[in-house]
Amino acid sequence: MKRLTVCALALLGAAVPPMAVTPASAASVLLISIDAMSPDYVTKADSLGLKIPNLRRFLKDGSYAQGVRGVVPTITCPSHATLVTGVTPSKHGIYGNDPLKTDGYSSALCTFASDIKADALYDAAARAGIASGSVGWLNTAGASTVKYNLPHVEPYESEITVKYQEALATPPGLLTELEGKLGSYYQDGTEAGSEVRTKFAKEIMRRYKPGFMMFHIIAVDHAAHAHGPWSDEAKRAVEHEDAMIGEVIETALANDPDTVVAVTSDHGQAPVTREFNLRIPFVAAGLIELEPLVPGRQIKVKDAKVQIGSGASAGIRLKDPSDAAARAEVSRVLHALAADPQNGIDRIVEGADVEKLGGYAGASFVVGMKPGTVVGGDYVGNRLAEFPSVRGTHGYLPDQSTMNSSFFIKGKGIKPGQNLGVVDMRQIAPTLAQALGVKLKDADQPPLSIFTTAKR
Repeated sequence: MKRLTVCALALLGAAVPPMAVTPASAASVLLISIDAMSPDYVTKADSLGLKIPNLRRFLKDGSYAQGVRGVVPTITCPSHATLVTGVTPSKHGIYGNDPLKTDGYSSALCTFASDIKADALYDAAARAGIASGSVGWLNTAGASTVKYNLPHVEPYESEITVKYQEALATPPGLLTELEGKLGSYYQDGTEAGSEVRTKFAKEIMRRYKPGFMMFHIIAVDHAAHAHGPWSDEAKRAVEHEDAMIGEVIETALANDPDTVVAVTSDHGQAPVTREFNLRIPFVAAGLIELEPLVPGRQIKVKDAKVQIGSGASAGIRLKDPSDAAARAEVSRVLHALAADPQNGIDRIVEGADVEKLGGYAGASFVVGMKPGTVVGGDYVGNRLAEFPSVRGTHGYLPDQSTMNSSFFIKGKGIKPGQNLGVVDMRQIAPTLAQALGVKLKDADQPPLSIFTTAKR
């Protein structure tokens, strides 16, 4: 059993270069996110047999991270908010893809710009008179500072979602007008969905030439969740997304040959084969009380002194944070479970150390799992359940290297062939702000040293 010490937490943000050189002049910036793409798909492309010419070009022509140490939790919405603000979830306010307080899914948490409580790159660009565009970027709906915007809206597989996207697109009527030329904006999480987003992103860039453009595609994440990371399906998705970003980069360079292009991801993926149903021992300990079980009917909770999340790491909230007896009993149960290696618990984070993680707002405990095991959501049955096949997941605590995300950047003023090692995700936004020639108000990390010396 391990705990996150203050020293260990400090290591979550890798050492960074002390200073970065300001570029001679501001540039157009294209920010691409390939959801769930591990940097190893690119840095180890030869051994994986991957045909990804556009991504491989960054290794020679630009600077790149060997890995990006992410934020807590290492999942999509909090990470994308950090990529554009440079701060942790505890500062920007996006703590998860779904709220810890419910068992259900809330797509709204990934949709609206007003949920982000920190200064974002597109806000800084607007203050400098730079127009921003976006296709599929999370938490941008309603952002007055994104001029040409097709925001992320869930559930993306639903035909009716296109109606929401039409209503939330800005300026009003933008998506309806584009669909008149390009066809339906309906998409799913497959390569075909990426092709739709690519087509619309290119059209926005051709028509309006935004100085800052954000573009997010998700086929790698979709394939890796279903078949596992490094599977044939995941590798095919990486090759496909490479072709898509090649088209978008070509469009950006046609607008401005000096464009700085950054390719990022929000997290990596790890193979998972089983789940540990953490709620079952809490029912046995009397910390969760169920209604009488009725065959064929949904299980209902009568009362609970705790709320337990699920995933590769899970937050635990106390119903009454001032209940010292309940807190002590939860701690006892967790440490007893962690002492058995079969349960797959890597560490228990509790007390003041939870706040230092920068995520899981309101949680009193965080359970970090070992690779291969996730926290399940069952209240009855077997504590441990094997999956019928390997799946992919993320959400492990970020000191596990499989959670490392990507950062590749090239363009005017960017040092070529530079391996930056492992960097802190919070450094990406201030680095892109420097490329744009703008200032982020809230970023608390320095930009990366990727710019060549400015000519006087």
